[in-house]
Amino acid sequence: MLRPSGVISAMLTPWKAGKPDMDMLRKIVDFQIAGGISALFPVSSVGEAGYMDAAQKQAVVETVVSQAKGRVPVWAGIPATTPDESIALAHAAERAGASGVVLMPPSFYHYDAATLTAVFRQVASAVNLPLCLYNIPFFADSLSAESAAELAAHPNIVGIKDSSGDAVGLMKMLAFCPQADRDFSVMTGREEFLFSALCAGASGSVTATAGVLPEIMRKIYDLFHAGKIAEAKALQFAALPVMSMMASLPFPLGYKLGMSLRGFPLGENKVPLSEEVMQRIDSLSQSLNKEITSLLTLIK
Repeated sequence: MLRPSGVISAMLTPWKAGKPDMDMLRKIVDFQIAGGISALFPVSSVGEAGYMDAAQKQAVVETVVSQAKGRVPVWAGIPATTPDESIALAHAAERAGASGVVLMPPSFYHYDAATLTAVFRQVASAVNLPLCLYNIPFFADSLSAESAAELAAHPNIVGIKDSSGDAVGLMKMLAFCPQADRDFSVMTGREEFLFSALCAGASGSVTATAGVLPEIMRKIYDLFHAGKIAEAKALQFAALPVMSMMASLPFPLGYKLGMSLRGFPLGENKVPLSEEVMQRIDSLSQSLNKEITSLLTLIK
């Protein structure tokens, strides 16, 4: 069964006239695949899935699958507030030809650990695609290492994207989850932590920076697996200023700015921004562009 691995792009969504811009989305798919991405993750948190209705989520997945043309796997996001909604999105993703699905805990309302694991089991048991757990305390209840290990025993749950930024929690997942499934994939969801996660035994990463700078993130991964540990570490450290700059703006505006500087404007914001935020974006643009340009020269 397919499992997440390598460097996966948490895709940003371009907008036009209030709807996902499918023409730009197709260009982004080609750019990221050409940059060496291992797989694509549309309908992600950084991709503003919270602004999409069910039909738009399905359309985005269909477009990404169609444009990828089987060149890389597509892990479709199926975020929702209820299991039934996520199951419906998963079935639509399967019909579209997605390779797997990614499920975060139900957003908005809070639940205990037993309820969360029951939700994941319900969805995983109702779908035919491999399911990757998504731990993102920024938007939903946290999924503990103990819960992840318990869920790893489910035959259809194949990995986890851990975006908590909690190094201790990630280490526990790497220690506990293989006890239930030795092939269970633990992926870091934090770009700043790719090198460290690989050293600890992670299978790779699923990040927004992988979409903005696929060449850099893939290079760190490849250097590490080629045994060039010092070079992988040096490139990770060199990328930290760019990552910090993009993270300095309200999420996900810094990553949207990064994509625009790479030649892929993402259109209007779904929520009007204050003058202060607009000024912060403008003031960051030149320095971020300079850092991105300098960083890319390191791999040429």
